[in-house]
Amino acid sequence: MIIQELRKVYRKDLEKLKEEIGLYRNETNLWKIERQIANSAGNLCLHLVGNLNHFIGTTIGKTGYVRNRDRQMSPNRDLAE
Repeated sequence: MIIQELRKVYRKDLEKLKEEIGLYRNETNLWKIERQIANSAGNLCLHLVGNLNHFIGTTIGKTGYVRNRDRQMSPNRDLAE
């Protein structure tokens, strides 16, 4: 039962993230840092994807995923990896 609840929560939150990111009219704005913003929206998304791959994939799913933060944080990387 906890798996189904986690799925609901993650799905809801990821759909909201997708919606918010989709509001950017220009993709290059995802990588901008302005005023007091410490991390761009794109960078925060890359962090989330890495965290989820590690937590869900490696920790829960035992997929063998090995996190490479330098590669993960590159905005030019292949998101399908």
